[in-house]
Amino acid sequence: MVMRRRDVLLGIGCAAFLPSITRASSGIAAALSAVEKARFVAIGERHDNPSHHGVQAALVSALKPAGIAFEMIPNEQEDTVNRLRREGASRDDLAAALGWADSGWPNFGLYAAIMDAAPEAYIAGGGLSRSELSAIYSNGARGLGEEMAVRYGLNEPLSPGVEAAMINEQYEAHCGLLDRTKLAPMVAVQRAWDAAYAEAWRRASLRSGNGRAVLICGNVHARLKGGAPEYLSRAMPAASIASIGQLEEGDDAAPAGFYTATIQSPRPRRDDPCDRMREMVKQPG
Repeated sequence: MVMRRRDVLLGIGCAAFLPSITRASSGIAAALSAVEKARFVAIGERHDNPSHHGVQAALVSALKPAGIAFEMIPNEQEDTVNRLRREGASRDDLAAALGWADSGWPNFGLYAAIMDAAPEAYIAGGGLSRSELSAIYSNGARGLGEEMAVRYGLNEPLSPGVEAAMINEQYEAHCGLLDRTKLAPMVAVQRAWDAAYAEAWRRASLRSGNGRAVLICGNVHARLKGGAPEYLSRAMPAASIASIGQLEEGDDAAPAGFYTATIQSPRPRRDDPCDRMREMVKQPG
């Protein structure tokens, strides 16, 4: 059985974008104050929480980045997205060009609102192609190529402690349904994703004249340690990097050092994602 990553991350679908939803979120002003001097700002999300996307749009509007990198946009579609934006393409045109309906991500309008908050920003895509993912599964994180491997340390083995922690995280993320001994390839893919998002984030700044760049990604990738910010700091050690994690009402506080700041928003009604995953595990193939 092959489990798509987005099936794990997304859980159920999400509601339509509501601009007013940011009023129910707390900590936005404090988060902006904490990251205002950073050239690079990662803004996390739980993918199926519409409040988180509303907060991201509000933060982007306030931060006025020159570039925005998206986990959800394939790197091979980056030029197309920027060309269509320059031509004034509609949201529907952008979604169609990206094949969004078949991507597994939430409603495109949630992310289009973030783009609209910075209409002149360069858009960078961090999503990996099928051929890149195939190379990573075959060769580990070094499958991204020699240049990326050197820039982001992908040619260096993880320490046993870090690797064990990442395997445990993958095990828990998959609801304890997969054999731990078979999770090493997922750790390699996790490293490659974070490096790819860091590279897109870096590119979003460089292509926009070295201006401020925002990364839109899942909370796990936004972490200062072990996420895209750590990889970016390896490639650009002098850069000022900050991160905002998004929590939900009832969540425990994020561990110290995970993020520069956090914002708490309402928790949407959702089914238990592990129930869905159990059904997927039962499926043949």
